[in-house]
Amino acid sequence: MSGRRGSRFFFNICSGSTLVRDATGWVLRDVEEAITAALVNGIKMVSPLGCRNASRFEITDEKGTVVATVPIVHDN
Repeated sequence: MSGRRGSRFFFNICSGSTLVRDATGWVLRDVEEAITAALVNGIKMVSPLGCRNASRFEITDEKGTVVATVPIVHDN
């Protein structure tokens, strides 16, 4: 392991025509780990924000470039 921390990824939430921007982000190894975090923790990340109609994450890098789009699966 080189000791490299990783990169910061932001998990913006798309809810209808509204985009809720993640101002904090998470430091993760790579895009694949960011996608996994969104898939595993998605509903836990959305629920506290009250975004009931959230449909997907737009994962961006530190430059604001969208690196992945991940659907949000709601428990019904």
